[in-house]
Amino acid sequence: MYFCAMKRKKEPFNKESGKKVSFEDVVNLIGAPSEYHFAIIENGVDEELIDIARKAGIDITGYKHVIETSGTSHSQNRHGEDSNDRMPLSKEDYFLIPEIIRHRDSVIVSPSVTRIHRNPVFIYEKKIEEWYVYVEEIRRGRNKSLVFQSLRKRKAP
Repeated sequence: MYFCAMKRKKEPFNKESGKKVSFEDVVNLIGAPSEYHFAIIENGVDEELIDIARKAGIDITGYKHVIETSGTSHSQNRHGEDSNDRMPLSKEDYFLIPEIIRHRDSVIVSPSVTRIHRNPVFIYEKKIEEWYVYVEEIRRGRNKSLVFQSLRKRKAP
């Protein structure tokens, strides 16, 4: 279980706590008040990611890449067009997430963990005109999901 921005307990893939929608719908809900929604970005993980996680002592076999409206709202508040970020994110940047996951330049299991639940995270980097950093939380348990945590954009070197 985790707390979303609305301070209500939610679980991805729980029909009673959220509505499964398309990836595009989750991105289009950014900035709009909405109930909790989630989407599956990828219905599995590649072998390289499984090997990287295994070396860190984590088994992610059978996991899915997931995005939630609570995560995108949080990220948009911190790194979006109304934030103080030097290179704010637009909705169009979120549509690059599948590309970042599939064709990443690098990925690591971070030595840091999430603040509340102490879950490990993957950090992806990808240059697509600009430099993108994408972070996914590794949620263990019955849901087996890699969940959107943050997206940032920086000037490419």
